[in-house]
Amino acid sequence: MKTKFFMTLAIVLMSVCSSLQAGQPDKEKRDRVFPNEKMIKELKLSDKQVADLKKGDADLQIQMKALRDQKEISRKEMKESVGKIKDARTEMIKKNLTKEQYVTYLELQNDRLQKMNSRKGKQYGPRPQRPEAQGGKPTE
Repeated sequence: MKTKFFMTLAIVLMSVCSSLQAGQPDKEKRDRVFPNEKMIKELKLSDKQVADLKKGDADLQIQMKALRDQKEISRKEMKESVGKIKDARTEMIKKNLTKEQYVTYLELQNDRLQKMNSRKGKQYGPRPQRPEAQGGKPTE
């Protein structure tokens, strides 16, 4: 009788602890910084480049937060606005890096996407264009 009680109590305590941990964001996700130390090291960024990238990223985060806070925006408008912000981020990165650094950055991004694909078995990254989106006829 006592054994069953203690086993039940232990299971309840473990489930409560795991649910409390699940509700907390990971420290890694919470403390993401752009550009991160790995990026700074691998691209050999100067202090000026790091400062410019941080400033540009902060500006874009403010724009994204303002966009998320808008309640009266359609899904299509939201998607277009997010796309514009992502394009602005790409341009900001491209503007602040040298040609060699940008090529290395793209290679690192590609490697990261491939690693994510192999880990999860899902396809990450840009979606392939459908024929009708490219002006062709839809396939049946």
